[in-house]
Amino acid sequence: MTTVYVRDKDKATQEFNCSDGSTGVLKVEDMKTAPTYYFKFYAHSHPSFRLADNEFHDGEELTIRDILDNEQVALKFI
Repeated sequence: MTTVYVRDKDKATQEFNCSDGSTGVLKVEDMKTAPTYYFKFYAHSHPSFRLADNEFHDGEELTIRDILDNEQVALKFI
């Protein structure tokens, strides 16, 4: 399982680091009703994914389904 380290509920674009040494960018997209958090990894080390506001919690564990594989990811707020 890869842990993604992000700042809690930061409403601005932020770069993040992961437990496996990979990095990426988190963009907060306002969908007019609730924010959506878009995670994009640099160098395509993991598939990109989106989370709704009610899914964006410290310790959240999720499975990212990709064409080739499923990945386990956990969020850790710093």
